[in-house]
Amino acid sequence: MSNQAGINPVGHRILIKPLEIAEVSKGGIILTTETTKDREQMANTTGVVIAMGDGCYVEDAQPWCAVGDKVIFAKYAGLLYTGKDGQNYRIINDHDITGTLDADVDLVDPYLSKR
Repeated sequence: MSNQAGINPVGHRILIKPLEIAEVSKGGIILTTETTKDREQMANTTGVVIAMGDGCYVEDAQPWCAVGDKVIFAKYAGLLYTGKDGQNYRIINDHDITGTLDADVDLVDPYLSKR
């Protein structure tokens, strides 16, 4: 997986591409506005590992995740940035990863799919 964000984490930080928050439902109803989009994106807790700093998991026996893994991370962890590709990314600490998802798990927010 290539890092097209132009954001390179250092130390024990990980660059995550979060799940995008749906803006319009399948029926055409507007779900988010610009004022709520940033807040909802920050509350998102799933994404894909894009890059890892060279200090990630150095004190652990083995890494908890790797580039390309789908992960679950702590709510409101890290900081949001926009990459040079225009996409939103989050930089979090390595220990804010709380789990990994199998490759065949679809990253769809179940709350939004019920709307």
